Amino acid sequence: MVFTIIFVVVWQVIGSLPLVGLCGILNVVKVGTYTCDFETLVIAGNSKAPNFLMMHITFIVGAASFYIFLNLLHGKKLLQVLTERVRFDYKRCSFALTMFFLLGGISLTANLMSGSSDLKIRGEVPDLLVIGIMALVLVPIQAGLEEAFFRGYLMQGFSLLIKSRLTILIVTSSIFASLHLMNPEPWSYGILPYVISVFLVGLFMGLITLVDGGVELAVGVHIANNLWVHLIVGLEKSVIPSSSLFIADQKNLEILSTVVPSLIQYGILTGIFALKYKWFQKLKGYPAS
Repeated sequence: MVFTIIFVVVWQVIGSLPLVGLCGILNVVKVGTYTCDFETLVIAGNSKAPNFLMMHITFIVGAASFYIFLNLLHGKKLLQVLTERVRFDYKRCSFALTMFFLLGGISLTANLMSGSSDLKIRGEVPDLLVIGIMALVLVPIQAGLEEAFFRGYLMQGFSLLIKSRLTILIVTSSIFASLHLMNPEPWSYGILPYVISVFLVGLFMGLITLVDGGVELAVGVHIANNLWVHLIVGLEKSVIPSSSLFIADQKNLEILSTVVPSLIQYGILTGIFALKYKWFQKLKGYPAS
């Protein structure tokens, strides 16, 4: 509990100070076309890149604090909360990322070829290239931090109190979904569809973490998902505005059209991972819970 409180405060409060400071400066000093709204802490201007960078600094501070406090307060190495393997399996992470993009590419192509797509080309190519370079460095830090905390630290912590793996999955996924209520998306596109969607993401990544014995696959999926949103298909009102190639032109998220495709995607990914990493053989040795 002490670790969680200190870590979250440093991550969310201390980590946001650079953005708050820059926002304050932009409200006093004119820097090109850039302005900042103190309520949303979003920097607006000719490019979304400065805002993209500053919002990701929070995760850099969070990742550093997670590493330091894990060692100081628990005497644990980072690897201990990431995986049961002797080293982090980057090949697993890369495979998950590749499979996510492959399925996403197939779905996007089918959507565009159907002629009834609600996607529009954003047309901000120069800005997209700059953000793309940033994203390749910053998104793995963001996704890695969230997976280390939610699917690593919290799941291990709850396993000391709760014996049922299903209960652990539900609890950690609920926490993951509830924290996303601080984002603008649920209030702009519909709370219920968004929360259910995020809960299912957490459930899926928690499941593959438990079965596979590490967060590598979950990290790969998380990185791929965030890169996809930032660079390929995004929403107009996003917690981290980007210049994605396409923008989804929709007013509200519908439960059916949001949840069903996600379940299909997660089901296919689970099947692919299960076959490649021989999960069915491992599951035979799992006791019932």
